[in-house]
Amino acid sequence: MRAVRGRNTGRIRFGLRVRRALTLGSFLLAAPAGAADPPPNYAALFGATTVAFRPGGGSWDGAQHDLVLTAGIGRYVSKTLALEVDVGPTWIRRDYASFSVVPGVVWAFSPHAYLAARFPIAVDPETAAYAAPGFGLSHTFANGLTPILEANVVARLGHGRTDLAVTVTLGLLYSF
Repeated sequence: MRAVRGRNTGRIRFGLRVRRALTLGSFLLAAPAGAADPPPNYAALFGATTVAFRPGGGSWDGAQHDLVLTAGIGRYVSKTLALEVDVGPTWIRRDYASFSVVPGVVWAFSPHAYLAARFPIAVDPETAAYAAPGFGLSHTFANGLTPILEANVVARLGHGRTDLAVTVTLGLLYSF
């Protein structure tokens, strides 16, 4: 039997490839991280910096030479939803700038990706509130350690023109 090549054969093959890729991608995102559920609690250490900043009404600027170090604890309240609180100082060009408390909610929609809603509250030297939605990538190892990479858009709340920033965070979680 001889195969007949029609006008739409290339499109059909392309469509099958796309469907296979989407099926594989959805399988990878939905795949469980391991046989057992992870422990419900975790400790967190984070280091972050601002890679872009726009003061209210101003233009975008580059890195702000800041370093934010936080430590915290989180707890999964369902298989994919965690509540977290972190605390820590911020330095700008090696000078102390502020101390913050950062409550947040994390939705782990995949074993390797999550969305975060964080709400930093600077408490020293003055009080200021921020909203910091973000997207992160992670991988949990058998020993309970989870390195993360997260990007956030940060907006100052309740102060006239909104300051905006883009931050990048590296972190390490330990499940227990």
